Amino acid sequence: MQELIDFLSRLTDTRDWPPRWLCGHWTDFHGWLYIGSDLTIWLAYMGIPLILLRFIFIKKGIPLPGVFALFGAFILLCGTSHLVDATMFWWPAYRFNALVRFLTAIVSVATVFALIRYFNEAVGLRTSSEYERELAIRQQILQELSRSNQELEQFAYVASHDLQSPLRTISSYLTLLETNYGGHLDDQGRHLIQTSTAAASRMRVLINDLLTFSHVGSALEFTEVNLQDLVAEILEEQQHEMNAVQATIEVGPLPTLQAGRTELKQLFQNLITNGLKYHRAGVPVQLQVQAKELGNSYQFSVTDNGIGIDPKHYQRVFQLFQRLHGRARYPGTGIGLATCKKIIDIYGGKIWIDSVPGNGSTFYFTIPKHIQAIRQYTELTSLQASN
Repeated sequence: MQELIDFLSRLTDTRDWPPRWLCGHWTDFHGWLYIGSDLTIWLAYMGIPLILLRFIFIKKGIPLPGVFALFGAFILLCGTSHLVDATMFWWPAYRFNALVRFLTAIVSVATVFALIRYFNEAVGLRTSSEYERELAIRQQILQELSRSNQELEQFAYVASHDLQSPLRTISSYLTLLETNYGGHLDDQGRHLIQTSTAAASRMRVLINDLLTFSHVGSALEFTEVNLQDLVAEILEEQQHEMNAVQATIEVGPLPTLQAGRTELKQLFQNLITNGLKYHRAGVPVQLQVQAKELGNSYQFSVTDNGIGIDPKHYQRVFQLFQRLHGRARYPGTGIGLATCKKIIDIYGGKIWIDSVPGNGSTFYFTIPKHIQAIRQYTELTSLQASN
């Protein structure tokens, strides 16, 4: 320990050695060749860390930044050792030279260990040609997805006309049959007509809901949407349903978004009507619609005091055609919440449930303050398809 203290206390002491010019037989040419070479190497070694540092600052998110930092420090210390070696011709600070070389040795060993440690990760980094190949595959997938979407839109058009037309015919003839010949039918006959009419009506609603679901995100038109006015419009349209269940709805301050008005109305309307529909018998409905800021997003919540949802069904309710109750008690097609999730996915947000069976549910969802005008849902689907 005493030797170390003595070494550090005399780090720059040059009295124990003569300048290098006086050691041996140096000619001017030999000496200046040595000095010039050391200084040239030092300048080159100084340039490499500066270029690496600029590269790291410009290229954000570069992989393995620690390895780059260690390599830069190693090159810097190597250059410093050459600089000190050149000054030894006039300033024989051999202790300081030894310390620089010791630090260079430590950093060089650390760099070797870092390269060994991250070798597999470095090998796994993709090259530009691999990125180009992946981009070409994704573009091909997106083209195929676009073609599939066009076929789906064509199918939706056919469904809206060719399928609904026969349904209207069936409903019309059933109505005529009941009107003209209802008096000649017994109770069972009239029951059969009513059952068939109700089935045709359910089929029409199902087709319309499917069309709505398929059209979500097909033509995003972003405008300034005042959610306070939008929810007020929905509540005005639902006055009859609200009066039927003695509903009290509390709406907190809601923001204004640059988004698709049609999609946002579908989102809030589905959640509010679900709160009105799935109520407890004999209990007046209470709904709360609220919003709060969360960094770069808004978090919304729609809370009811209805029948609630078992936690094991939290994911299932967002799937297409999934119903937890029979149509006789709660009518519907099982598409509403699937539509809500599709809208939130397109906007790059999240939707989830917090519920206590028998005490009500709260549907939470987030929407970014600045929604990217891109088909995030399309990209998500294409990536799932490529995987």
